[in-house]
Amino acid sequence: MDVHMMIGIAVMMGLIGIAASRDLLRMRRAQLQPITLRAQRMRDPR
Repeated sequence: MDVHMMIGIAVMMGLIGIAASRDLLRMRRAQLQPITLRAQRMRDPR
């Protein structure tokens, strides 16, 4: 393999790694956000 091809492959692998890490960070942020729940009080069963 010549040097230019190896550099091109390394750049493409780096871009794939950056895209994957951004996707993982986005998923992790979505999991950390609290979900709003609507709670209703139970009526007295007297």
